[in-house]
Amino acid sequence: MTPAWFDLPVSRWSDQVATASLQARARATRRELLLAAARRFAVQGYHPTSLSQVVADGGRTKGALFFHFENKSALGWAVVDEVHSSWDDILARIRARGLDPLRALLVLYDAQIGRLMHDPIVMGGVRVLREDPAMQADRHKWVDGWRTDTEVLLAQACADGIVGAGTDPASVSSTLLSTVVGHHYLSEVQPDGPSLWERMTGTWLALLPTLARACWSDHWSTPEWVARPAPDAAAYECARRDGTEPA
Repeated sequence: MTPAWFDLPVSRWSDQVATASLQARARATRRELLLAAARRFAVQGYHPTSLSQVVADGGRTKGALFFHFENKSALGWAVVDEVHSSWDDILARIRARGLDPLRALLVLYDAQIGRLMHDPIVMGGVRVLREDPAMQADRHKWVDGWRTDTEVLLAQACADGIVGAGTDPASVSSTLLSTVVGHHYLSEVQPDGPSLWERMTGTWLALLPTLARACWSDHWSTPEWVARPAPDAAAYECARRDGTEPA
């Protein structure tokens, strides 16, 4: 079956540099500890999480933890590093699809939304970035990278003539990121309401008619895109547990 252009790229481990010198068993141990820490951070917060809890949740020993991570700060940084590197991997896969810039932008945001909703590494990493003052520079790096990716695609869309000539990539990018932040907050405080995915889909349906020119709008299938599958939590769990993206 031919993949659809909007198929969601799921996060997978991108720690090849950090684990290059490790045997397979040691690599698996490191990943189990990162997952255990990220899940604790996501639910409990960075500061309240203890290394003893991480060890117990990961089913490992303190000796194994200290073999890989000098302290909790090193563990937190490792989670954040994986947030960044796994996004670089996803971005490369999106670029490889050869999509026009607006379609690429839609897939990029879908991928980020899916990660915020279901990738345990990203969910834990966000709490670390939010709560540890030492991580503030990396927090800006993540947000600024997302903004830059958005601006580059919008600038390309302007150059290709598929968005209005008066489109300001920087302003649209800031608006989109602010909207995601607002939707993320609302989806957390109103868990019985629309999901982050549903809220962002509604935003795109409202925005695209004002942004895209007819030469693009007339050739994209709105019903098909609206009906695209929502992110599947099991797919992210499988990719993180087994180290590969499901087919």
